Amino acid sequence: MITPIQLAYKINLQSKFLEKYLNLPTGFGNEPLAKAIYQTFNYDDLCSTVSDLGEKVPSSFISEYSALKFLLICEVPDENLIEELHQEIENMAFRLEKQVIINISRTQLISLLYKLFGLEYESKYIVEADDIDLDWQPCFQTLEDNSGVLFSDFNINKTPFRLIATKLYLGEVSIEDYAEVVKKTMKQCAHVAYEDFEEHISWHINCSSIFLPFGSKNSDESPHYYKINGEQYIVYGFPLSPIISTDSDHELEDITVLIKDTSEKQVFTLNFEYQKLTLECLLLDKKCDGDVNHSEFSQQVKNGLFDHKEACGFPLVFNKNFYYLWIRPYSNVDFLVNAL
Repeated sequence: MITPIQLAYKINLQSKFLEKYLNLPTGFGNEPLAKAIYQTFNYDDLCSTVSDLGEKVPSSFISEYSALKFLLICEVPDENLIEELHQEIENMAFRLEKQVIINISRTQLISLLYKLFGLEYESKYIVEADDIDLDWQPCFQTLEDNSGVLFSDFNINKTPFRLIATKLYLGEVSIEDYAEVVKKTMKQCAHVAYEDFEEHISWHINCSSIFLPFGSKNSDESPHYYKINGEQYIVYGFPLSPIISTDSDHELEDITVLIKDTSEKQVFTLNFEYQKLTLECLLLDKKCDGDVNHSEFSQQVKNGLFDHKEACGFPLVFNKNFYYLWIRPYSNVDFLVNAL
């Protein structure tokens, strides 16, 4: 059983952690730790509360102290304690922002707080997906080049996702030029059974108008092509509609992504061997009746990417909240966002 001396040492280390990663002067991590994280009156109050526990910390410590219980994370095997932290961590970040000047985003701050508690996995926004073997198949059978549009399915948090890859070779273009290139590049064979390919072209252009940085002078925002069989593709992805079956005879491979409860858009990097895609997660404003108040951006995503006939038409639910999750091309800016 952990002792108060050990907890006091842990408090001291956590204070130094805040000083280091928030660029605070020596000793200036004490009060933010006490007030924002453990909600005590001050640092002395935090230390005295812990030292007054006696020789050993009793099991009732977890239930008796609402915020101090988080000191026991990684000290006792209690999954409920970690679940409670998931629900409380954005409030901790909000309180911390009131205590000191924060020069990082709310999402980055939450990631840092997970590290403060020793939860390295929960802090990560870079997800290793090397074990996922993407099986790319043609979306259409009537193109002059059937490898022009491919799809592949896999799971995120046990939810089926579909990636759709469109083969393109582009330089710096406007959205209007981009649309013309897409239409000229993707052609159907003559005198064949009709497939509604125009619908795909329209969907892809709408997605690109939302997620590609047309007109930007920042090269770090340029999308990375995803290479399949040596060819360059632009890839978008979405949760699969429950009425659409996956194109697989076996259970889909799954990756786990920890969705944080924060109103900021979360940006995850998915590492597929030597290539990357970006998973974005947006918390939606849920009405009392269960419907959604859409922001201008979430409405764009709904009308664009989620307008695909195979996409799930309703938000995903994590921790009783509504979220949109989608996949887009990776760019260097995503690395800068997740470099913490």
